[in-house]
Amino acid sequence: MILSLLKPRIALVFVAVLTASAATSATSPSDETRELAKSIPLADLHMHVYGIGRSTPRNMLRDMERHNVRWGGGVGNYQTELQEKLGPRYIAAIGNEAWLTVFNSRGESGLTILDQYAFNELFRTAERLFKEGKLKGFGEIHVKNKTKFSAGFGRSIPLDSPVINRMYEIANQYEGFVQIHTMGGIFGGYEEISVIADRYPRALTILSHCLSGTPPHLLSKLFDKHPNVVCEISSGGLIHLPPPVGGRIFNQDGLRPEWAEVIERHPTRFFVGTDPCCGLEGRYGELIEEIRRDFLPYLTPATLRKVAYENAVERFNLPSP
Repeated sequence: MILSLLKPRIALVFVAVLTASAATSATSPSDETRELAKSIPLADLHMHVYGIGRSTPRNMLRDMERHNVRWGGGVGNYQTELQEKLGPRYIAAIGNEAWLTVFNSRGESGLTILDQYAFNELFRTAERLFKEGKLKGFGEIHVKNKTKFSAGFGRSIPLDSPVINRMYEIANQYEGFVQIHTMGGIFGGYEEISVIADRYPRALTILSHCLSGTPPHLLSKLFDKHPNVVCEISSGGLIHLPPPVGGRIFNQDGLRPEWAEVIERHPTRFFVGTDPCCGLEGRYGELIEEIRRDFLPYLTPATLRKVAYENAVERFNLPSP
């Protein structure tokens, strides 16, 4: 399973080459924002915990405590130990494991077949957990990540397909979310996102990595049209996309100005995310430090607080710090 998880980073590098700007940073951070970014509690909306190797609930709980990450989740696999230890601070998601199981066993076409054991079990479990008040949504669901670099991991599933519609039906019923990994920009996909957002107004769509392959001004157009579409910034820095690519959203010089502009225009639509997967399971502290050093200080204080944790607390009814 871990070997299959290594491949998404190849596609992300390719996307970043196409979209990274030559610009460096926006205005310099202030002393206030630098200090605030160092200590503010964080809500991590792309916190993978696979339950094997280094990626265990025990290790994640330790790292969260060390780095003042008060809330975390947003993506599967669902972990009962995290649920027990974090309680209402767990932004519990489900679906990634079943999605990958079907893809590995039946290929891309299997992901559009609703009536099969893995998906039947997924939706039974999701309904139960939602009713128990433990689950927040589905994720991370890879829909379109196929490029010439994605090899056997690539797939291109319509967002408007039977299995994904069932996720949205349940999320809409319980006012939950679906976090999807898809690509816009030159790869298209905006119309599909719009259709789903209109169809399920009580469900929140979280765009993993702020819609890989998408210039921020086009992302802004989605936000203008749909109040139930948001995104998280994981894999936007140098740890995921080292030089020569140099970070899609931020780098050692700070937040790219075109991204700063969109975030400040839509301050309630962005979340922090780390994505500790695919060889980065042991580098959680570095991922958090990168966000605190290279991303958050370049926001205004009010926006910094929203993106760091206030948006998550409000959207997912989480306990205040």
